Amino acid sequence: MDKQITHIDETKSSWKRSATDARLEPTRHGALKRVLLRHEDVHSPFMFLNEVSVAPGEQVRRHEHEDMEEIFYFLDGEGIMQLADETQSIGPGDCVIVSAHIPHVVENTGKQEMRFICFGVKEMPDEIWEKNIGKDA
Repeated sequence: MDKQITHIDETKSSWKRSATDARLEPTRHGALKRVLLRHEDVHSPFMFLNEVSVAPGEQVRRHEHEDMEEIFYFLDGEGIMQLADETQSIGPGDCVIVSAHIPHVVENTGKQEMRFICFGVKEMPDEIWEKNIGKDA
Protein backbone atom coordinates (compact mmCIF):
# COMPACT_ATOMS: atom_id res chain seq x y z
CA MET A 1 0.00 0.00 0.00
CA ASP A 2 1.73 3.19 -1.10
CA LYS A 3 -0.78 5.77 0.10
CA GLN A 4 0.39 7.99 2.90
CA ILE A 5 -1.50 9.06 5.99
CA THR A 6 -1.08 12.58 7.25
CA HIS A 7 -1.97 14.29 10.50
CA ILE A 8 -1.05 17.88 11.21
CA ASP A 9 0.08 18.40 14.78
CA GLU A 10 2.36 21.36 15.47
CA THR A 11 3.77 19.64 18.58
CA LYS A 12 5.28 16.79 16.55
CA SER A 13 8.25 17.15 14.25
CA SER A 14 6.79 14.72 11.69
CA TRP A 15 3.11 14.81 10.73
CA LYS A 16 3.30 12.48 7.74
CA ARG A 17 3.18 8.70 8.04
CA SER A 18 3.45 5.95 5.47
CA ALA A 19 1.22 2.89 5.75
CA THR A 20 4.09 0.85 4.36
CA ASP A 21 6.06 1.60 7.55
CA ALA A 22 3.44 -0.13 9.72
CA ARG A 23 4.34 -3.76 10.33
CA LEU A 24 1.91 -6.63 9.84
CA GLU A 25 0.86 -8.18 13.17
CA PRO A 26 -1.73 -10.71 14.35
CA THR A 27 -5.08 -9.54 15.66
CA ARG A 28 -6.56 -10.98 18.86
CA HIS A 29 -9.40 -12.40 16.76
CA GLY A 30 -7.62 -14.41 14.06
CA ALA A 31 -6.36 -12.24 11.17
CA LEU A 32 -3.41 -10.03 10.30
CA LYS A 33 -3.50 -6.25 10.67
CA ARG A 34 -1.41 -3.25 9.87
CA VAL A 35 -2.06 -0.60 12.56
CA LEU A 36 -2.15 2.72 10.74
CA LEU A 37 -3.27 4.95 13.63
CA ARG A 38 -3.77 4.40 17.34
CA HIS A 39 -5.87 6.19 19.94
CA GLU A 40 -2.71 7.78 21.35
CA ASP A 41 -2.06 9.52 18.02
CA VAL A 42 -5.15 11.77 18.14
CA HIS A 43 -7.19 13.95 20.49
CA SER A 44 -10.67 12.52 19.86
CA PRO A 45 -12.89 9.50 20.57
CA PHE A 46 -11.15 7.75 17.66
CA MET A 47 -9.63 4.42 18.78
CA PHE A 48 -7.76 2.88 15.83
CA LEU A 49 -7.43 2.58 12.07
CA ASN A 50 -6.28 -0.80 10.75
CA GLU A 51 -5.79 -2.42 7.39
CA VAL A 52 -6.76 -6.08 7.91
CA SER A 53 -5.96 -9.15 5.79
CA VAL A 54 -7.88 -12.42 6.08
CA ALA A 55 -6.63 -15.48 4.18
CA PRO A 56 -9.06 -17.73 2.27
CA GLY A 57 -10.92 -19.99 4.71
CA GLU A 58 -9.86 -17.86 7.71
CA GLN A 59 -11.95 -15.51 9.83
CA VAL A 60 -11.94 -12.72 12.35
CA ARG A 61 -13.46 -14.69 15.22
CA ARG A 62 -16.65 -13.68 17.01
CA HIS A 63 -16.12 -10.78 19.38
CA GLU A 64 -17.80 -7.57 20.51
CA HIS A 65 -16.80 -4.24 21.97
CA GLU A 66 -18.24 -2.81 25.18
CA ASP A 67 -17.94 0.91 24.40
CA MET A 68 -16.86 1.26 20.79
CA GLU A 69 -18.46 1.27 17.36
CA GLU A 70 -16.45 -0.43 14.62
CA ILE A 71 -16.67 0.48 10.94
CA PHE A 72 -15.50 -1.87 8.17
CA TYR A 73 -14.84 -0.88 4.55
CA PHE A 74 -14.06 -3.85 2.30
CA LEU A 75 -11.39 -3.43 -0.38
CA ASP A 76 -10.62 -6.89 -1.84
CA GLY A 77 -11.95 -10.43 -1.64
CA GLU A 78 -15.34 -11.78 -0.68
CA GLY A 79 -16.92 -13.40 2.30
CA ILE A 80 -19.62 -13.19 4.89
CA MET A 81 -20.13 -11.01 7.90
CA GLN A 82 -22.27 -12.03 10.83
CA LEU A 83 -23.75 -9.44 13.21
CA ALA A 84 -25.47 -11.11 16.16
CA ASP A 85 -27.52 -13.85 14.43
CA GLU A 86 -27.75 -12.27 10.95
CA THR A 87 -25.29 -13.17 8.17
CA GLN A 88 -24.79 -11.33 4.87
CA SER A 89 -22.39 -11.55 1.94
CA ILE A 90 -19.71 -8.86 1.75
CA GLY A 91 -17.32 -7.74 -0.97
CA PRO A 92 -15.33 -4.77 -2.29
CA GLY A 93 -17.06 -1.44 -1.72
CA ASP A 94 -19.30 -2.70 1.08
CA CYS A 95 -19.33 -0.74 4.33
CA VAL A 96 -20.62 -2.16 7.61
CA ILE A 97 -21.13 -0.27 10.88
CA VAL A 98 -21.16 -2.42 14.01
CA SER A 99 -22.61 -0.85 17.15
CA ALA A 100 -21.15 -1.52 20.59
CA HIS A 101 -22.31 -4.76 22.26
CA ILE A 102 -23.04 -6.46 18.90
CA PRO A 103 -21.09 -9.70 18.41
CA HIS A 104 -19.59 -9.94 14.93
CA VAL A 105 -17.56 -12.26 12.69
CA VAL A 106 -15.88 -11.68 9.33
CA GLU A 107 -15.09 -14.77 7.26
CA ASN A 108 -13.23 -15.03 3.96
CA THR A 109 -15.21 -17.51 1.83
CA GLY A 110 -13.39 -16.64 -1.40
CA LYS A 111 -10.25 -17.91 -3.10
CA GLN A 112 -8.16 -14.76 -2.64
CA GLU A 113 -7.04 -12.71 0.33
CA MET A 114 -9.73 -10.45 1.81
CA ARG A 115 -8.62 -6.93 2.74
CA PHE A 116 -10.53 -4.25 4.57
CA ILE A 117 -10.02 -1.02 6.43
CA CYS A 118 -11.43 -1.04 9.92
CA PHE A 119 -11.65 1.75 12.45
CA GLY A 120 -13.10 2.14 15.91
CA VAL A 121 -14.71 5.13 17.62
CA LYS A 122 -15.73 5.36 21.26
CA GLU A 123 -19.47 5.18 21.67
CA MET A 124 -21.09 8.51 22.54
CA PRO A 125 -23.68 8.64 25.36
CA ASP A 126 -27.21 9.03 23.94
CA GLU A 127 -27.81 12.43 25.53
CA ILE A 128 -24.65 13.89 23.96
CA TRP A 129 -25.34 12.29 20.57
CA GLU A 130 -28.92 13.56 20.52
CA LYS A 131 -27.90 17.06 21.60
CA ASN A 132 -25.06 17.44 19.09
CA ILE A 133 -25.86 15.14 16.17
CA GLY A 134 -29.20 13.38 16.48
CA LYS A 135 -31.24 16.55 16.10
CA ASP A 136 -29.87 16.99 12.57
CA ALA A 137 -30.19 13.34 11.52
